[in-house]
Amino acid sequence: MPKTPVILAATALAVAAFGAAPLGHAAGKLILPTNSVGSKQLKVSSVTSQKVKDGTLTPSDFAAGQLPAGARGPKGDNGEAGSQGPKGDAGATGSQGAAGAKGDTGEKGEPGIPGAKGDTGAPGASGYQIVTGTAVQIAPGASGSATATCPAGKKALGGGFSTTGLGRARVDASGPPSDGQFWLVSAGNVAAAGTLSLQAHVMCGAVV
Repeated sequence: MPKTPVILAATALAVAAFGAAPLGHAAGKLILPTNSVGSKQLKVSSVTSQKVKDGTLTPSDFAAGQLPAGARGPKGDNGEAGSQGPKGDAGATGSQGAAGAKGDTGEKGEPGIPGAKGDTGAPGASGYQIVTGTAVQIAPGASGSATATCPAGKKALGGGFSTTGLGRARVDASGPPSDGQFWLVSAGNVAAAGTLSLQAHVMCGAVV
């Protein structure tokens, strides 16, 4: 039990005794046993602020909210940095950014190392020449053939024909035979009148 109520109780009891007897007699006869005055012996509102000695009360003697708040104290020192927390989860993938501007043209690179020599190609034709055959005359309504033959040792590589005269040709065939030695042209004269002159041409070459 706090000491303040005991002091207040003793003071109040002494005052009450003074009021019941002359001052001289009361002072001479006032004898109180130790711890004999408590809260039960005090009347309501019998202890006032004038009866309490300054500086004898502590914060624990007051109810919550009875003491006014003191002035705000100075700001405290910064605390020490806390330990590093655990690694957070990976964030969601952001949207694709806009395309950047085109960069400058880079410097010209060094020439590359020459590649290996390629394989030898297949043999080609040599001794190319064009041979024109003898012209063949074809009467109106008739058919005929003209040839152009390659020299010995050469084959027909391609060919064709030409016509002259008043006739009108209907070409039935134009090409080399299976041995490729000459070029053959077969045609008919479909004109009602006029002779057709048909001549074959062949391109020859030596095939290795």
